[in-house]
Amino acid sequence: MKQTFKTALAIVLAMNCLGSWAQWGAPADPNPTVKLKDAYKDYFMIGVALNQRNVSNDDQVNLVKAEFNSITAENDMKPGELHPKEGVWNWEKADKIANFCRQNGIKLRGHCLCWHSQFADWMFTDKKGKPVKKEVFYERLREHIHAVVNRYKDVVYCWDVVNEAISDGGGGFGGFGRRGQAPSPYRDSRHYQLCGDEFIAKAFEFAREADPNALLFYNDYNECDPGKRDRIFNMVKKMKDAGVPIDGIGMQGHYNVYGPSEEDIDAAISKYKTIVKHIHVTELDIRMNTEMGGQLRFSRGENKPVAGYMNTLLTDQYSRIFKIFRKHKDVIDCVTFWNLGDRDSWLGVNNHPLPFDENYKPKQAYYAIKNFDAKLDNAVPKEDFVSNPCNQPGQEWPKVNSEGYARFRIEAPDAKSVIVSLGLGGRGGTVLRKDKDGVWVGTTEGPMDPGFHYYHLTIDGGVFNDPGTHNYFGSCRWESGIEIPAHDQDFYAERTDIPHGNMQKILFYSKSLGKMQEATVYLPNGYGKLVKGKNGKMEQQRYSVLYLQHGWGENETSWPVQGKAGLIMDNLIADGKIKPFIIVMAYGLTNDFKFGTIGKFTAEEFEKVLIDELIPYVDANFLTKADKWNRAMAGLSMGGMTTKLITLRRPEVFGYWGLLSGGQYAPEEIKDPKCVKYIFEGCGSKENPAGINKSVADLKAAGFNAEGLISEGTAHEFLTWRRCLYLMAQKLFK
Repeated sequence: MKQTFKTALAIVLAMNCLGSWAQWGAPADPNPTVKLKDAYKDYFMIGVALNQRNVSNDDQVNLVKAEFNSITAENDMKPGELHPKEGVWNWEKADKIANFCRQNGIKLRGHCLCWHSQFADWMFTDKKGKPVKKEVFYERLREHIHAVVNRYKDVVYCWDVVNEAISDGGGGFGGFGRRGQAPSPYRDSRHYQLCGDEFIAKAFEFAREADPNALLFYNDYNECDPGKRDRIFNMVKKMKDAGVPIDGIGMQGHYNVYGPSEEDIDAAISKYKTIVKHIHVTELDIRMNTEMGGQLRFSRGENKPVAGYMNTLLTDQYSRIFKIFRKHKDVIDCVTFWNLGDRDSWLGVNNHPLPFDENYKPKQAYYAIKNFDAKLDNAVPKEDFVSNPCNQPGQEWPKVNSEGYARFRIEAPDAKSVIVSLGLGGRGGTVLRKDKDGVWVGTTEGPMDPGFHYYHLTIDGGVFNDPGTHNYFGSCRWESGIEIPAHDQDFYAERTDIPHGNMQKILFYSKSLGKMQEATVYLPNGYGKLVKGKNGKMEQQRYSVLYLQHGWGENETSWPVQGKAGLIMDNLIADGKIKPFIIVMAYGLTNDFKFGTIGKFTAEEFEKVLIDELIPYVDANFLTKADKWNRAMAGLSMGGMTTKLITLRRPEVFGYWGLLSGGQYAPEEIKDPKCVKYIFEGCGSKENPAGINKSVADLKAAGFNAEGLISEGTAHEFLTWRRCLYLMAQKLFK
């Protein structure tokens, strides 16, 4: 039984990771055979910039072949690398990249033919080091472009012809650099100083001569900044109006976790597509700092582990920008990551800018990019948001709508980031954005599962509760809470037309622990009333008792508050569906358990507290029917595992057993089939329904009175367990 328990507990804890309150890691990849290029086959190509190591290491080669269908040579085709001196050509490295593409049937993006950096600067001077005239420069540039383009035209499908010719902040002075004229939009490069903007037109003309079929791109960074966006647009439009063969615009995509905004990216693409039919995102990476762009001076980060919230920001930013890219699939042909893994990044490994880490393992961001839900791309939440039922009095936010979306509003004017630990699975939460008033706002990407969810805020790495909500104990701390509307929520509604029982806190001394312990006791309405006994005399009514356990990270307040156990009982009693009984909810000593100690968890410590101390205390101080057939034990999640262990070891104590997302019983584990009258097992439809169905069928086949519930549309969360309690309670003590 020990090995069976370990396996079951591992499954339970893995399911906990899917819940909003136990964020110990991302869920397993639901589409392991689908790679990036496969996920985007109906949208655009997925590319990567490679170095020599990437095409020499077998593991990296396999990764490239699996994930990408477009390749860019990171540095090996730049003019300074290929053509360092007049008459000197270094083809070896570029050829290796090109041959890799030829051999593997992968398309190659040419990068780049003309750039102010890593350029063949010898083109600007004669043998004596004196500046040449622009005609000489053009002759040399044409020879270079023709030689390179012709050598690779069989495998290269497009070229970044001119790179970064537009200034970052308005440029220097116009004309040939004379003062007193209007600021120039162009970078004050040696190319511009010698030729003005004519060098741009010439480079494109030379490239078109060399390959009439290749797509020709102008490529630049900070392309979403409204000012630079307009300068790029104006230059390209001017050139195209003059007949310059510019086919597309390359948006480099050197972004950071804080920006640019979705609105700025969308506006840039929308504007560019009015003048070109092709847009490529050519050098995508996202830094974990406030810098962005292609400047060659930048922070390289610190050599320390990445904070979890920063990974959430990275994942969120990648998810947001790819949603925009998918929106513009009509014009975006290719999105290229600038390097294979963090180890290769020109930004340095400590900026952690890519979907693959320094060991080429996929990050959370990779899964967010790949496993997108196309239905959510155009989803617009219904604007019928109302205040969350869990809010404190007088607090308007957060809000929920009828579809299950949650919306948040947080005032933190000096913060750099605000994250709500509530959102779709595996994403790390919902990242809020600062609005024009300086308030952080945001809505979950999609509808949440109905029912109760824990959450908290992460503000610049610090963890806080939402001041708008009440607090609920979960994840070993007091958390904020939100209640998503459920279609069947009436069974736990706070009705005004019925009498209600009460919740009572008790303190009892645990000799085995050497300290006082707390429990919460539900007493049904009318508790203590007189009824006619068997001898005809009036006596106080006695009640059966359900011992109901919480999950990991919770305590004796969890079932009464977020579980709404009292309201469920009140409604069942009022509707005549059950006879009143008591529920005892005690802290189950679960929260000292940590990963890595799974084999040490036996529930024996709590067994002593429960059997030897709590039950005698309850029987002595409450009107109970103190026998096995009037006593039940059930629990959710880890409380279910506690229930299983104790009921199997001590079957003489409890006559009714229930596991709520807490594993299953096997017939062979129960020594005497007559020792239990009723077994209940349940879970959410997003958990392990097949396992529950099989277990219940096996128990029934073996002669046990067993019943199961699959909670439709829920996972490892409180609506699952509320529904389980509602059904199970109707079968107890009969």
